[in-house]
Amino acid sequence: MGKGIATLCLIAGGIVAAVGFDLLPNDLVYIRAPKGAVAAGGVILAGMGLLSLGRDHRVSDALTSLLILGVAALSGWLTFYAPPGTLKRYIPFVPANVSESLAQLLFGLGAVACIGMALWGFRRLTR
Repeated sequence: MGKGIATLCLIAGGIVAAVGFDLLPNDLVYIRAPKGAVAAGGVILAGMGLLSLGRDHRVSDALTSLLILGVAALSGWLTFYAPPGTLKRYIPFVPANVSESLAQLLFGLGAVACIGMALWGFRRLTR
């Protein structure tokens, strides 16, 4: 079961990343988001599938830390550099009545948490 889910993540992430990089037509997957965000999400999903298939724990720890840094970069971009109104338009799980500032704060805290997890993972590699 685990290998099947990992393979599904790898395939679905590859398709979403290909749409984000304009390698496949845009009407294949309906996602209303900037191309860079779609590509980053697809790469992250494919990376999670790839990491689930790995057997070497040191390599898996290193790649997982890099993956978490990618998530931190994406949420950091949403916090600091996204145009006004982006969170309300493109992030479906942020309710419309939540203010933009609160959503940016939550994504910023998520970025800080992801950086902390990545540093902890890199620290495990040096033991």
